[in-house]
Amino acid sequence: MLLAALLVCTATSTASLGATSNDRGVQSMLDEESPDVFLAKATLQQYLSRVVRKDWDGARRLTHPRTLGVVAQLKRRSGAERHNLAPWANPDAQLKTFKFSGTRQVSPGVVLVQVGEDTYRAEEQGMSVDDPAVYLLVKSRGGFLVVDKKAGVELGEVSDQSVKVGYRGYLDPQVQAQARREPALFEGVHR
Repeated sequence: MLLAALLVCTATSTASLGATSNDRGVQSMLDEESPDVFLAKATLQQYLSRVVRKDWDGARRLTHPRTLGVVAQLKRRSGAERHNLAPWANPDAQLKTFKFSGTRQVSPGVVLVQVGEDTYRAEEQGMSVDDPAVYLLVKSRGGFLVVDKKAGVELGEVSDQSVKVGYRGYLDPQVQAQARREPALFEGVHR
């Protein structure tokens, strides 16, 4: 009896809040980031903070091993580490500040993050302000790692298909298998 009275009181107090309160609650749920986007942004925050501090070992730890292999291969072929994810090789451009301006989840475990970067350029003796860049992060080894940086590009210019085709093999097989299983779990289909 007491439980029934409590339920009635809760229902009437919820109804008296009106539609605007419910609309705000629904909107905040829609605006909420997925766990993958949240974790990818946290990883990129750490990576870029390390680049600003010139903590190159820390930046390398947050870079995907296959990307580091590409950088090493470029160095063997050309003698220089000219890659967007090798900031230690370009002392003329120093990242000073950054801000996130957009995100998009391409697929489970694959996230694109657009960043505005303020960079000091020694040759020009000046700052370039709010240069756009899109970073690709994938879930690997139990967390997210930075895979690539597209400098001078905005989020809308990077297609999901180009990411899926261009970065095959970067995503852990366990993450791919889990992504295939999840819809079946939510739809009630079991193997």
